[in-house]
Amino acid sequence: MDLSFNLPDGRLLSVWAGGDPDGVPVIYFPGTPSSRLQAVSGHDAAVRQGVRLIAANRPGYGVAPDAPTSLSSVAKDTLALADCLGLSRFAVLGVSGGGPYALACGALSPDRAVAVGVAVGIGPWRLIDPPGTNPEDRVALALADAGDVEAALAEFRRLATEWYASMLELDDVAMMDEFVRPVPEQEREVFTPQMRAWWAADMREALTSYDGYARDNLAWGGDWDLDLAAVSSPTWLWYGDEDRLVPADHGRWLHERIALSTLVIRPGCGHGQAVFPFWDDMLTTLRGAVLAGGRAG
Repeated sequence: MDLSFNLPDGRLLSVWAGGDPDGVPVIYFPGTPSSRLQAVSGHDAAVRQGVRLIAANRPGYGVAPDAPTSLSSVAKDTLALADCLGLSRFAVLGVSGGGPYALACGALSPDRAVAVGVAVGIGPWRLIDPPGTNPEDRVALALADAGDVEAALAEFRRLATEWYASMLELDDVAMMDEFVRPVPEQEREVFTPQMRAWWAADMREALTSYDGYARDNLAWGGDWDLDLAAVSSPTWLWYGDEDRLVPADHGRWLHERIALSTLVIRPGCGHGQAVFPFWDDMLTTLRGAVLAGGRAG
């Protein structure tokens, strides 16, 4: 179901809601670059597990207006969304580039985000990864470090144009063929025909412009504006031991800093393999934690 709400500052928030409409609410933070439509892949599992699955576009994605974005500002938008939906308590689940936003929501309002899930979520990678990794992203972030945020955003938009513009000119089948081409062969099993169709629709909405991609990279690539010690709700960290995109070391780093965290390393799993085949497991875990923490909103 497609919904829209006006945030307190007047911005329009585009929302997808699925799963069990009477279920325990779980607010989903899609990866980078992804829109609310990434959550569609979890609809069937949410129905099975009694979960109301909700996802919103972050600033710059789809028709969502571009706006200065940080981890905590997206968390505040999420709490405003929860107010619009009448949710008092809920879980949050962030995947890949969406992981830091789930943590920010947990840090900002642990009394409402009573359970936190992070699946292959990126950590503050410049503190975790060796200095030689992601050299192009480091150049862009150095501009932000020097105070030139607009130049940093422009550089991320330029990089996104190089990576995605020609791909988006193809039809859906060819676009997904090109998208999965660099994915390690053993991980391609995640991209079933149905998943490819969902993913293509998500990509086309997410990359209406490259503003969301740029904002995401700046928000979690730069200094995090949240205190991980403030994440006091039960937190699950799910990672794959063969993930080359966000290695399990990111989960270990977060686990050391989040008091009530449980780290699960999925053997033999790459990036997508550690997430999408495990929708049922993640949602039933978060549902149980919300119910244990009090009545769902």
